[in-house]
Amino acid sequence: MQKSAMPKPSVDHLMDTPLPVLINELGVTVFDSDITDREFFGAVVERKTGELILSMPRGRSQLEHDTVARYLLAHAFGVDVAPMPAPLVTSRGDDEDGDSSQADEALRRVRGEAV
Repeated sequence: MQKSAMPKPSVDHLMDTPLPVLINELGVTVFDSDITDREFFGAVVERKTGELILSMPRGRSQLEHDTVARYLLAHAFGVDVAPMPAPLVTSRGDDEDGDSSQADEALRRVRGEAV
């Protein structure tokens, strides 16, 4: 399922729907990341096809996993939510010229594949 085909969820729906139901509704692929850096809280990558891939680190609390997943999905769908408190920082890897090679490289890194 492609992100572009999905309607933008409301803030209430994004925050109140059980996370497994939300992920299924939005057609997001989720997997556990092997990244062990304590400063890595998760990543969302949009493929050329529009598919969203959400990568979350293993071993985090359910609260942290749920909160960060919803926050990343909000950004991916352009839902206006309050920023996360410091020291959490969100960065984007948008490629100015429309080439998605940076997104593909980020996805390989998140998956732990050779670059």
